[in-house]
Amino acid sequence: MLSPKVICITGGMGSGKSTFCAMLEAKGYLVYNSDNRAKILMNSDVKLVDAITNLMGKPAYEGGSLNRSYIADRIFNNQILKHKFESLVHPVVRADFERWAMLCGKEVVFKESALVLEAKDKTCDFVVSIVADEDIRINRVKKRNPELKIDHIKERLANQHNDDYRKKHSHLVVVNNGSLSDLEVKVDYLLSKVI
Repeated sequence: MLSPKVICITGGMGSGKSTFCAMLEAKGYLVYNSDNRAKILMNSDVKLVDAITNLMGKPAYEGGSLNRSYIADRIFNNQILKHKFESLVHPVVRADFERWAMLCGKEVVFKESALVLEAKDKTCDFVVSIVADEDIRINRVKKRNPELKIDHIKERLANQHNDDYRKKHSHLVVVNNGSLSDLEVKVDYLLSKVI
């Protein structure tokens, strides 16, 4: 069985990549959500759970499930620890994706991942970056997570690749500053390029 063509959808926090991917799914295309699968695997893959516990300590799994806020606090300003953590998680998610892609039996699949560029994801045949103006992204994140302070959102955005970097390292850039119907047109444009 031939492996499918993999179209990776990426973008920073609040760019709208999940909305873009939901539109692809609504059109009947299969989308692998790397973040969701990583969360599931960090709770269900016994070897990964053990490795994370060894790296981060017992508080990493409070009440039997991953303590995401504890881990986020630990790795936020510690690049070495962040790299070690990601080097545990990424290979497990990559193997899970490769299994999924082979089993789904499609010629083209989509993969949603915030870290396509950061992880230099080799599974991508075509990279689409969703970008939006910073004030729009901040408003979207605030709407989704009202408990987050604006300063905290700005700090997290500053830790992600900027749009110039994304434009340089993507096959297609989708500017998502408009309405949902504008975005739908851009989904159709992508499909006309890759299907």
